Amino acid sequence: MRKLVVIGALLALALGLAGCSGGGSSPTEPAGTTNRGNWIGTITGKSDTLHLDGTCTLEMNLDLAFNGQWWVDCPGGSSQGEALSVLTNGVAVMVLTTRTPPSSCPWAATATATVSTLDGDFQVLDCSTHAVVGSGTLQLRRR
Repeated sequence: MRKLVVIGALLALALGLAGCSGGGSSPTEPAGTTNRGNWIGTITGKSDTLHLDGTCTLEMNLDLAFNGQWWVDCPGGSSQGEALSVLTNGVAVMVLTTRTPPSSCPWAATATATVSTLDGDFQVLDCSTHAVVGSGTLQLRRR
């Protein structure tokens, strides 16, 4: 419950700033990546905003506080943006903005964070209706 409150607060802050209303195994490194970040893995789910339908490559270039840039590469298109995180008790709560394609509506992820892994769930909300329009999981490992 506390995680949901933190996600809600971060998402509300990000939406306000943007002008909107209102355990498995470690992932394997996908073939053909461009080495853009210090974290690599997969994102699995559905989101038109992220051009995501299935499992795609996710790369992140993050500092020690899990802030930085991200890239999603899928056969149907790619997307990229920035991540702002709060880390507490081994949980990273992330608000992710999408720069390409342009979107003023951020999405959120909650992940168990270790020195070498980030495993969690994400949700994409419609800024107008606050309805969930995309969701799934992410698994990353440090390069």
